Amino acid sequence: MIENFSEGLSYFQISYLTFQAVTEILIICLSGYVAAKFNLINSTTQKQISKLNISIFTPALIFIQLAQSLSLKKFLELSIIPIFFTLSSVTSYFCSRIVSSILKLNKSETGFVIANSVFPNSFALPVSLILSLCSTLPNLTWDKLPNDDAAQMASRTVLYLLIYNQLGQILRWSWGYNTLLKKVDNNELYHLDDPNFIPNDSERNLDDALSLDNSIFKGISSSKVPITTTISNDKLNPTESTPLLISSASSSFSSSSLYSTLNKIKTKVLQYMNPPLYAMIAAMIISLLPRVRKILFENNGFLNSTIVLATDQLGALAVPLVLIILGANLYPSNDVPSATPYYNRLVFGSLISRMLLPATILVPLTFLIVKYLSIPNATDPVFLLCAFVLIFCPPALQVSQICQINEIYQKEMAGVLFWSYVIFTLPAIIFAVLLASQALNFLFNILLE
Repeated sequence: MIENFSEGLSYFQISYLTFQAVTEILIICLSGYVAAKFNLINSTTQKQISKLNISIFTPALIFIQLAQSLSLKKFLELSIIPIFFTLSSVTSYFCSRIVSSILKLNKSETGFVIANSVFPNSFALPVSLILSLCSTLPNLTWDKLPNDDAAQMASRTVLYLLIYNQLGQILRWSWGYNTLLKKVDNNELYHLDDPNFIPNDSERNLDDALSLDNSIFKGISSSKVPITTTISNDKLNPTESTPLLISSASSSFSSSSLYSTLNKIKTKVLQYMNPPLYAMIAAMIISLLPRVRKILFENNGFLNSTIVLATDQLGALAVPLVLIILGANLYPSNDVPSATPYYNRLVFGSLISRMLLPATILVPLTFLIVKYLSIPNATDPVFLLCAFVLIFCPPALQVSQICQINEIYQKEMAGVLFWSYVIFTLPAIIFAVLLASQALNFLFNILLE
């Protein structure tokens, strides 16, 4: 049975506890902002720290949290996460499509709005927030686990958000990187080829470098590299050995074709792999081997006191580093291109499509799923808290990374990050936690009937 979530707590107290958790995160982000202001962290340093984090610290966090809490039974019970991920992604996609159509955005601008809508911050912000709430909010324990405590709630939080995040990572670095936020030339970015677009004075005074870069881009793309093939005369003259050569070449071509196909499949699979995903797979393998798991996590064992403890300490750095880089991203940089003509539309459309419109559909949908569908873990208070926080979370930091890599809409992305994280995150998350409390109380009353 689910406990009454808000028993003994007023809405003000719930809001205050949530405010404390969000403020803790904002203080860490502020340190990154200050570091960027005093040039302790520049754009190059941000990328290097991000690479270090995703290669070492985040995999360490994932491995420790999953390997000691995941089991085959638990893994099979987590079907609710892919279901919720699909629902939220599809809903956000159609909301962003509608908003982009109303704002009359072109293809690349629409891709930018869709990326910000479909890809929420599904790990760094929610995991630190919910881990803090697990230790402050009462009655989040799950009756299906007899000895549920803060440590188990923290493990389930990481597990839920990790699986959701990994599904999102696959989409971000495939569909997002190659389609939604792909590199485009300045003609499309600044509407230079649009006869219906009338620029204002600030848009006419674009940096001359834009036209120079564009001409260079066109020159490179239109240039052709001559290919010269030299064939010796003796290869042209048929000989008695020609049939044998043809047969041998045919056999060689067949095996070469098979090898090439397998190599392409291998390359394609490796493109989707990343260190956090490798850590997740390693943790899943250990979860299927109870004896190995016991050796690793046995108290006072050699491996537990060395490898596991060291990995745990590395993992503890993951979330703070991400938040510091987030704060650094919010500091305005002078080395990014000028804003595009529809800057305000892009920022407004991204915010509406991510933090407002999808919630009007997903909140009642989540209520209905929990009430009418008997899906394992759907009634876990921690899952419901994760779900409602994810619905209102701001865009993912990876969207900013992709914009930097492909050199598109960087000013617009800075605007989206500022408004979403600095202005809207606090009230949105407080509202999300209050909604989660209502959902849990609603379930509590149903189970009492």
